[in-house]
Amino acid sequence: MAHHARSIIVPLAMATALIAGSAAAQQAQPAPQGQTTAPMGGPGMGGNQGMMQGQGMHQGQRAQNMPKDPASRAYMQSMQNMNRDMRKPMTGDADQDFARMMAAHHQGAIDMARVELQYGKDPDLKAMAQKMVDDQTKEVQQLQDWLKQHPTKQSSNK
Repeated sequence: MAHHARSIIVPLAMATALIAGSAAAQQAQPAPQGQTTAPMGGPGMGGNQGMMQGQGMHQGQRAQNMPKDPASRAYMQSMQNMNRDMRKPMTGDADQDFARMMAAHHQGAIDMARVELQYGKDPDLKAMAQKMVDDQTKEVQQLQDWLKQHPTKQSSNK
């Protein structure tokens, strides 16, 4: 039982560290005039506070700190893609913003799960990763279908 718990906790701790490292390494980009971006820190973090720590970091330093193993590099790339896609300007329409951001969030989870499927060893985690790919692929499609049926209204851009 201890081995099973350790086999789940260690990869989750690694993923958490990768998420935190990716967020700290990203540079915040200002939104166009009159638009806002989603807060990256979550409740209690004060908007982009978590993203600001990585500002001033030079490209060479980032490359030097980039993990060398293929799985870690793939996890980092999936997080960078998800963070980029989630930082698109808000429309001012809660439904639109939810659907757009959740589609990007779920796609990030799908990408990370695929890395687990490719490089992971634990059968329980691989089964969980496959379920995530299956379930969240359907959810991304549902969100994209909703977005197609409900185009952004110009009046909602504030």
